[in-house]
Amino acid sequence: MECALGDTTGCTAIATSVSDVSDFSSSTSLPLDWRELSTTAGLDERELRAACRRRGYARNEVIFHGGDPAGALHLIDSGYVAIRLTTVLGEMAIVDVLRDGDCFGERVLVAGSGPRSATAVAITAVETLTLDPVSFERLSAGQPETMRFLTLLLSERLTATSQLLMEARYVPAEQRLYRCLHRLAVRFDALGGEPIPLKQSDLASIAGITRSTANRLLRQAERDGVVSIGRGRVSVLDVPLLLRRMGRPDRH
Repeated sequence: MECALGDTTGCTAIATSVSDVSDFSSSTSLPLDWRELSTTAGLDERELRAACRRRGYARNEVIFHGGDPAGALHLIDSGYVAIRLTTVLGEMAIVDVLRDGDCFGERVLVAGSGPRSATAVAITAVETLTLDPVSFERLSAGQPETMRFLTLLLSERLTATSQLLMEARYVPAEQRLYRCLHRLAVRFDALGGEPIPLKQSDLASIAGITRSTANRLLRQAERDGVVSIGRGRVSVLDVPLLLRRMGRPDRH
């Protein structure tokens, strides 16, 4: 099994994801939508929205930097967010892409303070609903289901991070890359050949493999008709073949 020891990007992403699971979502699976979790918890979504403050971010705007004081939980209502880490070489690497229904920064509702463990950047125009600790306590006092909602968020995060660790340890680099491509295609609603707006180096860091391995595998996948590669984007052309190379049946 390969870990990206050559450029350290993949190993850094994996190690940080495992050691600090509460500030960003793992890329292993698509966690339940926060709106679905609120329903499962018995928390009225309208009450949750009313307790939050709506914030908007322009494309490429930094939502917060790693090391900034943690201020609030972000519930993504629209748009796409990239979660970035700084590697030991001082480079910025994307370790996950989040979309509407995802959330990040929930650790502050448990710890109450502390630094952000990663940088969050808007890939597109983004709107989030932010819930700070004071508003969370106020909501919890009137809605006991709020604590169950937070518990479900943390449970989903832990499950997804455990899956990420298992994948990093036991799944070969080629399969990890194909699984990464499929997850991103689902996130970007791009299973019909629409472009995934990420560079090959981004795919490498998210999959936890070296850039050279990612480039080699992507070139082979392009020759085989699985994907099309362009400047700053990758498109999935043959979903059934992609699924077979992931080791899964031919179903989306």
